[in-house]
Amino acid sequence: MPKRTISELEKAEEKFDALISKRNKLNDEGGELRNVRDMLNEQKRKLLDETLEIKKTKDEKAAEMAAHKRARNELNAKAKELIQLKRELHKNAPDSDAYREIERLNREFEFLEMKQQTDTLSVQEENEVIQKMRQNLSERNGLLAVTRKGEEIVGRLEDINRKIDDLFEEAGREHESVTSLYAEVRALGEQMNSKMNEASILIGEADRKHREFIEKRDEADACHHEAMEMRSFILERRKERREKAAESRKAIQNQNFSVRRTLFDEKASEEEADKQLQELMKRGKISLR
Repeated sequence: MPKRTISELEKAEEKFDALISKRNKLNDEGGELRNVRDMLNEQKRKLLDETLEIKKTKDEKAAEMAAHKRARNELNAKAKELIQLKRELHKNAPDSDAYREIERLNREFEFLEMKQQTDTLSVQEENEVIQKMRQNLSERNGLLAVTRKGEEIVGRLEDINRKIDDLFEEAGREHESVTSLYAEVRALGEQMNSKMNEASILIGEADRKHREFIEKRDEADACHHEAMEMRSFILERRKERREKAAESRKAIQNQNFSVRRTLFDEKASEEEADKQLQELMKRGKISLR
C-alpha cells in the first residue's frame, strides 16, 4: 500500500490548531502577568495611601512643632529684652560706697549730737556744731534719696529677675515640646521614606510585569492574526474541495445515468431482436440483415 501523503489543507489545519493553542497559552500567561501587575499596583496604592496618612500626621506635628518653636523664640526674645533692661538699671543703681557714706554720716551726726549735749560749748562753737549737723543731714538726705531710688531699682531688678526666670522656664517647656515633636516628625519622615522606597520597588516591578504583559499580548495578537489568515485559507480550500467533490459527484451521477440509459437501450434492442426472432421462427423463415 502506498504511503499516504499529508495534504496542503491538513497541514494548514494542523498549523491553525497550533497557532490557536499558542495564542491561548500566551493569553493565559498574559492574564497571569496582568493579575500580578494589578496586585502590585494595588499594593502600591495601599502604600501610597498609608504614606499620605503619615505625611498628614507629619505635617500636623511639624506645624505644632513650629508653633512651639515660635513661642520659645518669642519667650527667649522677651527674656533677652529684660536682661538688657536689667543691665541698664544696674548702671543707674547706687554702689556700696553710698551706703558706707551714709553709715559714716550717721556716726558723725551721733557724735556731733552727743558733743552738743555733753560738752560746754561757746556760742560760736555750738553754732559750728549745729552747722556741721545741718550739713551732715543735707548730705545724708541726698544719699538716702539715692539709696531709696536704688532700692526701687533693686525691687525692679528682683521683679525682672523673677520674670526672666519665668520666661526661661516657659521657654524651656516649649523647647522640650519642640524636641519631642522633632523626634516624632523625624520618625514619621523615616516611615514615609521607607514606605516610598517600598512603593518605588513595587512601581518598578509592576512596570516590568506590565511590559511583559504587553509583550505577551502583542505576541498573542500576532498569533491570532496569523491564525485568522490560516482560517481564511482553510475555509477557502474546504470550499474548493466541496466544490470539486460536488463536481465529481455530479460527473459520476451523469456517467451513471448515461450508462443506465445505454444499458436500457441495449436491453430494449435485444428484446426487440428476440421478439422478431420468435416471429420468424413461428413463420419458419429467419432473415438476418
